[in-house]
Amino acid sequence: MRGGKGRGIIDRIPISSYIESEIKIVISWDSLSLDPHRGCVFHKKTALTEKRKISLTDFSLIMATVIWGSDYPFAKIAMEEISPLSFSAARTLLATAALFPFFLIQESSWKVSRRDFLYLILLACFGTFLNRICWSVGLNLSTASNAALLMTTSPIFVLITSVLLFRSSVTWRATAGITVAFVGVFLVIRGDLKGWDWRATNFLGDLILLGASVSWALFTVLAKFLLKDYSSLKVTAYVMAIGSILSLPFLPNEKPGGWSEISALAWFSVFYVGLSGNCLAYFLWMKGIQNIGPLRTILYSYLMPITAIAFSVPLLGETVTATQIWGGLIVFTGIFLARSG
Repeated sequence: MRGGKGRGIIDRIPISSYIESEIKIVISWDSLSLDPHRGCVFHKKTALTEKRKISLTDFSLIMATVIWGSDYPFAKIAMEEISPLSFSAARTLLATAALFPFFLIQESSWKVSRRDFLYLILLACFGTFLNRICWSVGLNLSTASNAALLMTTSPIFVLITSVLLFRSSVTWRATAGITVAFVGVFLVIRGDLKGWDWRATNFLGDLILLGASVSWALFTVLAKFLLKDYSSLKVTAYVMAIGSILSLPFLPNEKPGGWSEISALAWFSVFYVGLSGNCLAYFLWMKGIQNIGPLRTILYSYLMPITAIAFSVPLLGETVTATQIWGGLIVFTGIFLARSG
């Protein structure tokens, strides 16, 4: 599948910005709604009037959210024996190796100008390298449940980035949505109402996870300039390839025993996150977009934190407080307000 020039979308979150003919930034909620740690994907837009294939499509989208939700606990399991930086590099290389042959077959020309290549390096730094490092390090310090809830803030940061960098107009509903979402973030990070330990490991991890959302927001907004001249497929392939090269120095495992002494479960977790989440779930998600369109597909993405928590509680023994649940619901409410604005 090849993205159209100028209108392609590299996005995993339910908000994207692109350049119209009058060079005006427009906020559009019709993209993939994916979590920013999973790398770049591409799709073609489909009409909302397209006939819906209920059973198979619903199953595909639910399976995608189940796979993505399970990424969080399996990543935590892997990072018990693998350093976060090494894990980030390994999953990036695995995903690129699995998807790049597809890119080579589908894209006929790989030429880009020198200036645009430098811009692609910048995008790879934000969208693949920095984003995945922050996700891995933050997840290692925090809980899988917190990470899944905090990653839902990505649309809010995309909107804020668009306003700050390009002075995009924002309605009062969008402003209210941003405010409400950050109240939810406060509750998710705090965990309870008894106090707040600023030195706690979880608190630092949560802040780093928010950094992953911010880095993805910068990538999402800045990537649109290149999509005026190149297909989203080409931009995706370059960003993944450059991100893999940038990750190579961090591949050696710093934990005792290195890669040679990690368990079979840790190896399984690395391949599971690197291949199933980055490849299989993507194809299931794109199938859903083809059948029912992106606007309806977006709704399924909000199942991901639920599936992440459902896996994390039995696999990792995590607990989720009532305050965090309310915080997650408030974040969703804020995103809804911002979308409707």
